[in-house]
Amino acid sequence: MSWSDLGVPEPSGNEAPAPKPPKPPKPPKPAREPREPGGPREPGSRTPLILGIVAGVLLVAVVVTLAIALTRPSGDTPAQTTAPTSAAPTAQPSQSATTAPDETGEPVGLDFSGTGFALVDADGDPVFTFGWRDDVKEAVTALTEAFGAAPTQRVEPGDGSHYPDYTVYQWDGFMLFDMIETAGGSTRAEYTQPTYALFSRNEIGGIALKAEHDLAIGSSIAEVRAAGPNAEIPRGNVGAIRFVFDRDRSSTADPLQYSMFADTDGSTVTAILYYFASSL
Repeated sequence: MSWSDLGVPEPSGNEAPAPKPPKPPKPPKPAREPREPGGPREPGSRTPLILGIVAGVLLVAVVVTLAIALTRPSGDTPAQTTAPTSAAPTAQPSQSATTAPDETGEPVGLDFSGTGFALVDADGDPVFTFGWRDDVKEAVTALTEAFGAAPTQRVEPGDGSHYPDYTVYQWDGFMLFDMIETAGGSTRAEYTQPTYALFSRNEIGGIALKAEHDLAIGSSIAEVRAAGPNAEIPRGNVGAIRFVFDRDRSSTADPLQYSMFADTDGSTVTAILYYFASSL
């Protein structure tokens, strides 16, 4: 059967299609009911959001604080952010060539006084001090080192009762007398003159020996008398005089003290002696 048999022309490919019947119109949407003005929103509806924001801010603050604490230098002084460019570097103090206040130098002098003698340095500070009741062995060691020579030794006999034997330590120009204790005799702690000293030179081994009253070996009789001695005692040699200074200073109190004596040959001082005055 063909299109002609149906009484309709055979369609060609160029013919327009038949128009579609129109769609029925959509019914209108019902109007929305107006929203009732209501009360407050339900509690907690936005609380999680606000809490999350606060927690985030706090977390950022903690991180910033930790970063500042970790990068800040230790100590109380804040770190210098910029280095000075124009200031000259601070000069460091050089080490002093002098000795510290609590140190002493090499001995240059041997100073005598009523209580004993002392090796002193160039500043007058004592390097070694000896009192008349002290152990003489330490004094011998110190003097040997200072004088640069060891002493000779001999024994000066006493009288067997009131005056003990003495060991004499003798350098060229200086003698140190130290009593020898015996059974039944006086001890160093009891005797009025356990150790005494005499010198006849102003210098030994580079060490200057210095007496009181500005007197020295070679001082004239006039200078001795001008120093104000307490007494003048004639000696065995013709014209020799022993001058006594500070007679009342001799005392067995602590510390033991001696007087000073200047022996002369009638014109100048030949020796200076530190001795207990009442023993003469």
